[in-house]
Amino acid sequence: MGKYQLDSKGKVAVTKFHEKQTPSKFDKKQHLEKIRAEYLKKKQKQNETD
Repeated sequence: MGKYQLDSKGKVAVTKFHEKQTPSKFDKKQHLEKIRAEYLKKKQKQNETD
């Protein structure tokens, strides 16, 4: 077992903290995918006009 034991209140606080932290990473990935899709569309339009 670990050196520091959490009571139920502490465990709830830790899970709440992690729930708040995870979406920011997830949103970052979605944002990058969105930017990439827009870039590819723009690139495709450029190639069609050339």
